[in-house]
Amino acid sequence: MASLVLVSNRLPVTVRRGKQGAELVRSSGGLVSALEPVHARGESLWVGNLGGEPTRHVERELTASRYVNVPVSAAETRDYYLGYSNSALWPLFHYFQERCVFSRSQFATYRRVNERFAEHVARHSDGATRVWVHDYQLMLVPGFLRKLLPAARIGFFLHTPFPSSEIFRLLPEREEILDGLLGADVIGVHTYDYARHLVNTLRRVKGVAIREGLVELDGRNVQIATQPVGIDLKKVKGAAYTQAAESRVNELRGMLAGRRMILGVDRLDYTKALPLKLEAFRKFLERSTRWRHRVIFIQIAVPSRTEIPSYRHQKEEVDRLVGEINGAYGTPGRTPIHYVFRSISPTELGALYRAADVAFVAPVRDGMNLVAKEYVACQPEDAGVLVLSEFAGAAPELREAIRVNPYDIEGTAEALEKALEMPVAERQRRMTAMLRRIELSDVHAWERRALRSLEAPRPAVLGAPAMYEPEALADKLRPALRNSRAPLFMFDYDGTLREFVAVPSDARPTAAIMRLLEAAASMSKARVFLISGRDRDSMTSWFGELGIGLVAEHGAFRRNPGTGAEWVASPGLADARWKDEVRPILVEYAQRTPGASVEEKTGSLAWHFRNAEQDLALWQARELNSHLEEYLVGAPIEVMQGAKIVEVRQQGVTKGAAFKAVVEELGPFDFILALGDDTTDEDTFAALPESAHSVHVGEGSSRASASLASPAAVRGFIRSLLSGPAATQAAG
Repeated sequence: MASLVLVSNRLPVTVRRGKQGAELVRSSGGLVSALEPVHARGESLWVGNLGGEPTRHVERELTASRYVNVPVSAAETRDYYLGYSNSALWPLFHYFQERCVFSRSQFATYRRVNERFAEHVARHSDGATRVWVHDYQLMLVPGFLRKLLPAARIGFFLHTPFPSSEIFRLLPEREEILDGLLGADVIGVHTYDYARHLVNTLRRVKGVAIREGLVELDGRNVQIATQPVGIDLKKVKGAAYTQAAESRVNELRGMLAGRRMILGVDRLDYTKALPLKLEAFRKFLERSTRWRHRVIFIQIAVPSRTEIPSYRHQKEEVDRLVGEINGAYGTPGRTPIHYVFRSISPTELGALYRAADVAFVAPVRDGMNLVAKEYVACQPEDAGVLVLSEFAGAAPELREAIRVNPYDIEGTAEALEKALEMPVAERQRRMTAMLRRIELSDVHAWERRALRSLEAPRPAVLGAPAMYEPEALADKLRPALRNSRAPLFMFDYDGTLREFVAVPSDARPTAAIMRLLEAAASMSKARVFLISGRDRDSMTSWFGELGIGLVAEHGAFRRNPGTGAEWVASPGLADARWKDEVRPILVEYAQRTPGASVEEKTGSLAWHFRNAEQDLALWQARELNSHLEEYLVGAPIEVMQGAKIVEVRQQGVTKGAAFKAVVEELGPFDFILALGDDTTDEDTFAALPESAHSVHVGEGSSRASASLASPAAVRGFIRSLLSGPAATQAAG
C-alpha cells in the first residue's frame, strides 16, 4: 500500500488514440506541475479520472505508473464537471455570481461522483495512510473519507480563491460543502485573505469555534493553513535556457527589430479578463503616442472549456477586440497585437518569458497565477517588469510588481507606460527581491510544508481548565501549602503577574507585585522563581535585589535565589550561527506586517506582533511558523508561538527544562505551584509531577489544572494564598 494518496479530478495523463492504438499522453496545467514532483518520488498513488475508457494495455500502463482511474460517465461529466463544478462553484469562487447556475440534480451527481472518488481511495489505502485531496471538484471527498478511513490523515488543498462569506453563502448547498471540507485534518489555501474568508464562513454558516486557524470540533481540530503554491524553478528555467530556447529568443529579438515586447499568457477564461486587458492596451496606445509604433503585445490565449457556451462567447469578444485594435493602430506589415490561440511548448514559453520586457498579468480574480512567478524566474540580468493584478493570489508574494486594478482601464494603461520607462536599476532591484522570494517558496517547499502538516500528529485537543475565583482557588490549595515544608513557586511574569503593555519596557513591576514576591520568598524554606522571556539585564534590574530565583529568555539563563547569585547558561545553548539565516526571514515578515518587530536575545530570535493588526498578524504568525519549520528542518533549533510572539530558540532551552534543573539542583519539593499564560508555559506544565498545582491565566485550552481570569486575579489569588494560617504554619 502507498503511504500517500494524491487525489485530483483528472489524472496527469489522458488517452490518445492514434495509428498505433491507445496510448497515455502527459497532461498540462498548474495542478499537474505542482503534484508531479511528489508523485515522481515513487511513494504515492494518484487517484483521478482518465477522461476516457482505458483499454487493457492502457490499464497496465496506469498500474505501472501508480495511477488509479475513477470511472465517470459522459452524462456524469456533464453534470458534475461542466455543471456543478464549473457552472456553480467556479464562477461563485471567482465572484461571478451572475454566471452561476445552481441545480439540485447537478449537485446530486457531484455528491455521487465525490463519494465514488472516496471509495476508490479507501479501496487502495491501508487505513492509516495520508490522503491529499485537491481542488473545488472534490470538496465533499474529505467528509466521505473521514467515515471510510477514520484513522487517515487527510489534507485538502483549494487551488482557486475562497470567496468572502457574503458570496459563499449564496450557494444553496453551502453547509454540505463545508461539512465535506471539515472531514480534512488540514485545509490549505493560497493566501491569508482566502483563509480569513474561510474562517468567517465557517463561523457564520457552521457556528464552529476557531482559534488562530484551528477549527475546534468534537474530539479533533482542523487546521486552516496558508500554503501559497510555488513553481518548479529548475524545470521552468531549464526549459527557458535550452539551446532551442536560445535560438527562439534570437528569432524573437529579430522579429521585434528594436521594439519592446509586452507579453500576456492566460487560459481563455472569463476570470483572466482578456477583454479588459485589450481595452487597457488600446488606451495605452491612444495616450502614449511615442510608444505606439515601438511596442508589440503578444497575447497567448490557451483554449479552455470550449464546450461551455460562455467560454465560446469570450473567444468571440477577444477576436473582435484584437481585430479592432490592430485595424486602428496597425500599419502595413506591422500590427500591435500578436494574438495566439493555442497551447505552446515549455521551450517556446520560456523563450517568450526571456524576451519580454513586460509581463502583463491582469486577471480579475485568480487563485494564484503561476505565470507571474515563471516570468520572474526566467528573467535575464537586465530584468523586465511584472505588471500584476492586485486580485491575483500571487500579488501578496510579488509585491515589487507594478500592481493594477484591471477594472481601472486608465490606471492599467498608465502602469504599462511606467513599466516600459522604468530605469534598469529599479527593474533589477524589484526583480531580485521577487526572485529571492520565489526561490524560498518553490513548489518543493510548498509540498514539503503541506505534507509535513499531514505527517505531524494530530494537535492534542486540550480541555479548558476550570475557571476559579481567586479566593476559591486559594482556599482549595491552602491546606496543601499549610502542610508543606519545602514549597516551590514558579511564576511567569508578563501576562501572568503583570498585564501586557504596548511597550514592553513599560511593564516594570508595581509595588504590589514586589510585595507579593517578597511575601512568597519570606516563607521558610520556600523557593520562588520568576520566569520570563525577558533578557538577564532587565530581570536583574527589576528583581535582583529581592533574592528570588530568576529565569530569563524562556529558560536560556537561570539565577538561583540569593542577591549575589550568578547567571548560569542552559546546557542547551550552542553555536548561534543559525541566527544569520533566520534573522532575514523574521525581518521580511515584520516588513509585511505593520506593527510587528524583531528582537534578538542571546539564545533566541523573536518576532513580536502585539502592536500589529491581530487578524492579519495571527495568520502571518502561522505562516511564519510553517516557513521557519520548513527552512530549519534538521537544525538543532525549534520554533514556538507564544502570546503575540513567534520565537526561534535552541532545542531543549525551555521553561520546562529550567524547572527540571531547579528540582534537580534545589529539590525535592513537597508543594509545587506553577502559573503561566501562554505556549511557553505549557512546557512547564508538561514537566510538572502529577502532585503539582498548575494555573493557566486567561481562557482557552491548557495542560494546567485550573484557570484564573487575569493577572489581577493572579495577584488576588497569591495574596489570599499567602495570608493567614497557611503562611504562618509553613514558615514554622
